[in-house]
Amino acid sequence: MTVEDAQIGGAELSSESRVGEQTVWGRQAADTPVYAIVSAVAEATGEDPCDLPPLARVIDPDSLNALLTAESATGDTSVRFQYVDRTVVVRGDGTVDVLEEDDLDV
Repeated sequence: MTVEDAQIGGAELSSESRVGEQTVWGRQAADTPVYAIVSAVAEATGEDPCDLPPLARVIDPDSLNALLTAESATGDTSVRFQYVDRTVVVRGDGTVDVLEEDDLDV
């Protein structure tokens, strides 16, 4: 899956009072964790999603989507990784946090 493939669908983006950004993805077919991650990182960095490096360079997008959209995924299911100089924490309950270095207590 490419970044372009991951950008089909919609995600709710919400700014928080802290340094990071949070995105919530839904369980509809068009909404995926990968889409939410790319959208949240683009929002946090001010970049166009198409200008970000492929997410597949840092994590397998198909496996990430499969893990987080499985029926067994809960808020306790989470994956943390680095992408575009940010720490991304994505959870099975549909939240994605994009954190800068000084906000890593999530």
